[in-house]
Amino acid sequence: MGRDDEKSSDDADLDVLRAENEALKQQLAAQSAASQDRGPLWRRIIAVVLAVLAIITIVAALDAVWLKTTIQDEDQFVATFQNLPREEAVAEALSIRIADGVVEAIEVQAFIADTLPEPLGFIAAPLAGSIRDLIARTAGEIVRSDAVATAWTGALRVTHKAVSAVLSGNDRLLVAEEGRVVIDVDQIATVVVERVEATGLDLPDMEIDIEPIVLYESEELAAAQTVAQVVDTLGWFLSLVALLLVAAALFAAPDRRWMTAFLGFGTAIALLIHVAALRVGRSAILNGFEDRVSRDATATVWDTVFSRLIQTTWALLVVALLIGIAAWLSGPSHRAAGVRSWATRTIDGWRKPSTDEPTGFTAFVIEWKRPLQTGAVVLGVLFVLFGPSPSGLLVLATAVVVLAVVVVIEVIGGPAKTAPTPEDRVDA
Repeated sequence: MGRDDEKSSDDADLDVLRAENEALKQQLAAQSAASQDRGPLWRRIIAVVLAVLAIITIVAALDAVWLKTTIQDEDQFVATFQNLPREEAVAEALSIRIADGVVEAIEVQAFIADTLPEPLGFIAAPLAGSIRDLIARTAGEIVRSDAVATAWTGALRVTHKAVSAVLSGNDRLLVAEEGRVVIDVDQIATVVVERVEATGLDLPDMEIDIEPIVLYESEELAAAQTVAQVVDTLGWFLSLVALLLVAAALFAAPDRRWMTAFLGFGTAIALLIHVAALRVGRSAILNGFEDRVSRDATATVWDTVFSRLIQTTWALLVVALLIGIAAWLSGPSHRAAGVRSWATRTIDGWRKPSTDEPTGFTAFVIEWKRPLQTGAVVLGVLFVLFGPSPSGLLVLATAVVVLAVVVVIEVIGGPAKTAPTPEDRVDA
């Protein structure tokens, strides 16, 4: 028995040495082929330049498509902003703005002072503060309720028309004053006043004209128009340019596997820089606010506006990283060859020994192994493209699931181990 165990151990060690020797042979052959396919220097330079341009264009196309779909499309614009009043920070900021605007419009303190006897005039200011707090609380309830949803959505649609008019240079359609594009909150304030008066507090009957929320100032319009015109002109065209540049870089590169890895890792790095730049911009804008309410509201608005762009950026980053890793793993480096050899040994170790001819499901998987694996990859890609809103976590989870399915198919459909027969054991 001891001699059999020793022989079995020697056979296992021999199998490992053979697998490592085969991996080294493949590595040397691949390195030799790569050295022969390096090509002339000018061709490699052109390929790298095209790849760098492709990476820059991919990031620019991402921003252009986001601007075109999120900002310029009215329905998407409304869908992006319509839930903002329900956010705590935004609701608080809107409540304070509405309360201050209503108090100023109806001149609450002056109204109370005129109503009270002169000896009691000193309590006009505290009473005005209490009424302001009541209006703010009521405004907070209204802003978070369904009652204001219709008014807010209508204001957003009017605002989008104004923004589109300004960005297209059609100033005569501008719904604003003094060269500004704004969100008008007067409709919401009217609802708030009606609710306050319903509690029994009789407020003066005056026209409410609250300072609107400014989106663009006149000095910002020229830059905004330039960006909008570029986006409208290029739009989806940048995506096509990026694809053409990627194809040109791969065509010009003597070593297409290396170029694929360069494009994958380079795009991932560029997208990571893009995310970092968005975070730096967010911090710079928030640092400009001194009061907490405005800062928190602005942070919520920023996160709402850019959430889709950031999620899509992370999704593309993970895709680019996976492409780079796959290209590297197929390369001739010692580490890549070692990973491939380890994967092969691991999958072989998972296969169950069998002396019978495969039938049923196993036979089906063996016959259709490659189409099944290809189908799993295609389904994963389609899920990422047309499934829920893409994110880095979703892409990574999808890749893990697809890889697991491919490995399971490989284990079932690969060459089965031959279980030792009784005669073999006797001979041993």
